Amino acid sequence: MEDNNKISLEGLFKGANLNGAQIIAVNQGEVYYQKYGEATPTHSKTEEEVKNAIEKLMNVRDSQDEFLMRDQDQWYAIFRVLSTFCGYPQKAPDFSRTMENLGMGEMRVPCKYDSFRKVSPNQLPQNVSLWHQYKNTADQYSMKQVVVAVKLMELLEIDGR
Repeated sequence: MEDNNKISLEGLFKGANLNGAQIIAVNQGEVYYQKYGEATPTHSKTEEEVKNAIEKLMNVRDSQDEFLMRDQDQWYAIFRVLSTFCGYPQKAPDFSRTMENLGMGEMRVPCKYDSFRKVSPNQLPQNVSLWHQYKNTADQYSMKQVVVAVKLMELLEIDGR
């Protein structure tokens, strides 16, 4: 019964106007909005789809049988993908809080704001949809982010190209 009420409230509020902004998501009592003129999410994914994709990502291994997702700072790549394409919070603290509410603070590589807030892969463009172009040329520091972002886009069936 509670889930039906949640869906009804989300349906009621999603798209509503709020002082020059539009509500784009309602998640566990948190309301996410976007100011008019900002980019609109291009891929609508449920919490369950996002959570499943991240859980799968945690188990993906590279050609050396190492996990792709090894370091907490790689949450930056997940942050960039979800905030760019799926309407997740654009601010790192809000994103981190949302991930922790989804249980991502308990993953093999937990999402913690302090571990990715200062990440800035200098070789990569701000637009994460261009990162796939750097799959073979990025420096080692940036490559950690690229492989995670590209794999997450694949798992979420997002064509970032």
